[in-house]
Amino acid sequence: MKRSIGKFINRIMIDQRVRIWHMGTYLALVLLWEKNRQSSPFQVTRRMIMQMSRAKSTKTYHKYLKELEELGYIKYLPSYHPTDGSKIWLIE
Repeated sequence: MKRSIGKFINRIMIDQRVRIWHMGTYLALVLLWEKNRQSSPFQVTRRMIMQMSRAKSTKTYHKYLKELEELGYIKYLPSYHPTDGSKIWLIE
């Protein structure tokens, strides 16, 4: 059953704890989830997410992924291998 991207976006938009950089990072993740036929986990690379979310530094990238996980929006399993992507699960 296809799930709505809007459901994920609406959820994060009403959360007062979330800032614009969280939203940019989360939107990039939701779009990649959709591209991967809404399957979780899906693999991402730091470069891909940084480009899509317009993050300028790896520190920013890691900060917002960690905070999205703490806020309960994603589960993040980092990969320390240079060619394997990290795994992401979107939490409903």
